[in-house]
Amino acid sequence: MNKTQYDTSKFNFQQIFEELFECDSLDSLNMDIEVFKRENDQSTPFHKKYYELIRTPRLEELYTSFIREVVRPLYDESIVYQAVPTFRTAFPNNIAVGEWHKDKFYRNGEWAAEVKEDNFFLPFTDAFDTNTIWVESEEDKGDYAPMDCKYGELIQWNGSNLMHGNKTNETGKTRVSVDFRVIKLSNYKDSDQGSINTNTKFALGGYYKLME
Repeated sequence: MNKTQYDTSKFNFQQIFEELFECDSLDSLNMDIEVFKRENDQSTPFHKKYYELIRTPRLEELYTSFIREVVRPLYDESIVYQAVPTFRTAFPNNIAVGEWHKDKFYRNGEWAAEVKEDNFFLPFTDAFDTNTIWVESEEDKGDYAPMDCKYGELIQWNGSNLMHGNKTNETGKTRVSVDFRVIKLSNYKDSDQGSINTNTKFALGGYYKLME
């Protein structure tokens, strides 16, 4: 697990999403909704608005610049990255993702082992204690601990193989974040399988884009 800092004055995600969601602070974003299950953890009006806006030139260009300037330098070769990062909200007394899992559960196992996909956790608020992701330190060890990450930090980790999930958020602060996946180009190959939420094929021009 590696942590990287970035310039929030240049990549000002928090301010942008406070404007887009018309709220004073992202960590106070909330709504009256039942505790999420796997089937509806991408179903709020905030998710809908995010997925509409992330494809607009302003946000698409910001995300592409972030990948180029912050993520690409972490690798010694070209990368393939998730075209549309996945949006998460952990409201107070709720969870962000409806089940504990390893990402390879949602992919072909042989393909996942071959491509060695990396996960990246990018919170737009401070992520801590019960409002963040809980993850084991080694596969199947079961020693879950919170993935603390401040706004302005990015965590690279092995979500494909490490079991992870969310506890009920008892912090009183909402966590707003995105996550995305990256594969070294030398490891990459297309998959016929699709993503769990949108069935977007794990292929260039679909789920992934190339960054030279």
